[in-house]
Amino acid sequence: MPRPSEPLLTFLRDTVRRKGYSTAELAERTGIERAALKRRLGGSEPLTVDDLVLLSQALELSPAEIGLGGQEAPEVHPLPGANLVAAPDPLGNLGEQVLRLGFALGVDLFLVLDSKRLGESGVPKTVLGRFPDSLPIRLEAKYHRHNKPRFEADHFECVLSFDALYTCTFPWTAFRQVTFTLPEEAPAPPAPPPPEPEPPPRDDGTAPGRAPFLRVVK
Repeated sequence: MPRPSEPLLTFLRDTVRRKGYSTAELAERTGIERAALKRRLGGSEPLTVDDLVLLSQALELSPAEIGLGGQEAPEVHPLPGANLVAAPDPLGNLGEQVLRLGFALGVDLFLVLDSKRLGESGVPKTVLGRFPDSLPIRLEAKYHRHNKPRFEADHFECVLSFDALYTCTFPWTAFRQVTFTLPEEAPAPPAPPPPEPEPPPRDDGTAPGRAPFLRVVK
């Protein structure tokens, strides 16, 4: 039997997806720990009233929308390029497919790019000078929206922060490596220790743990 809260949880999950928030970014906006937020939106952990207020503020939901969770939500614009790749294409652009998947899943991304192909990328020359062979770039999930990713036929574009904000253009031919970093889940609470077995009764008939005693019998 479905729980009474399931329609509301479904509405919240759908709103998160439509607005293009990753779990990391939503955790940052609400102040709820990422693993706990996933468990609560997934229904495996109770969602408190405080959680609901924080989520409604982060998602810009009105009280009417929260109360009418089964109603259709207003149209919103998702994060550019964050649609999940429907099916992998081994003959297609692997770098693009992997990046799209990473943004859609809301995980941290680590890129390694060929610095020799980045002369007109928009990356500061001082940065390229420090990494003449390979340029490492880390894209944290909680900042994906600020990265403003764009996927074009011949390049990937995003906003990066060095000494200032730069809109950088990376040709697909410059990609050497794309690595995911999965979010850490909170460890499950330890299982309670099994109850200790009752000790067997004594040979003299007394209860376990009690000293034998004498009784006067007439």
